[in-house]
Amino acid sequence: MSLRVCCIDDSPLCLYGLRHCISAAGHTIVGELDSFSQLDEFLSRVPCDVLVSEVHVRGLDVFYTCQWIVDKYPGIRLIIYSYDDNPTHIARASALNAWDYVPKRYAVQRLIQACESVPTGQRCTDSLIESAKQFLQHHHKPVEKILPPLTKREYQILIHLSLGLSNREIGKSLSIGMETVKEHVQNVLRKLQFNDRTAAAIWSLKNGVPTLSCDTHA
Repeated sequence: MSLRVCCIDDSPLCLYGLRHCISAAGHTIVGELDSFSQLDEFLSRVPCDVLVSEVHVRGLDVFYTCQWIVDKYPGIRLIIYSYDDNPTHIARASALNAWDYVPKRYAVQRLIQACESVPTGQRCTDSLIESAKQFLQHHHKPVEKILPPLTKREYQILIHLSLGLSNREIGKSLSIGMETVKEHVQNVLRKLQFNDRTAAAIWSLKNGVPTLSCDTHA
């Protein structure tokens, strides 16, 4: 199946490379954008199956800028293709329900595989998004240093906080409402005796709270 792909990157060289490899795989480049400002108008008039985007484009963040794509254009799958593959961004992409996250250090064929998995409705077996979803939604065994103990849900919240996710992203990741997220966050901070989520995140990283570990094989 030939896919219609739109690429977003502020590097002309990267756009050129994407055009070459995606076209060589038999798919059609329907758009090459160098900013997010043009995206809504473009998608409203040009049919598109896959959106391939860098994390940061002209100083703007794909997670904030494109969080409406999933809701407004449910037929379009977002694949993040980035030099930046830190666990926080992968976790945020998972909460955004991006289709995949492919580091640019990977062989370009991995990006093609991610694109071609879209029509199947099944992510690649080594998908970083799939790994992140399983990690974030899993009930991990709490570390023993937490007294008083957190509930299973509060410990999940703490893991999300340690990765720097916002309340909105936590809610999307765990499929719970914003008010519920706020209540859990407040309970976590109260039990750990911290005034803010940053302090809780730092404590988590220092005290063995599980964090997302993503394979970055080339």
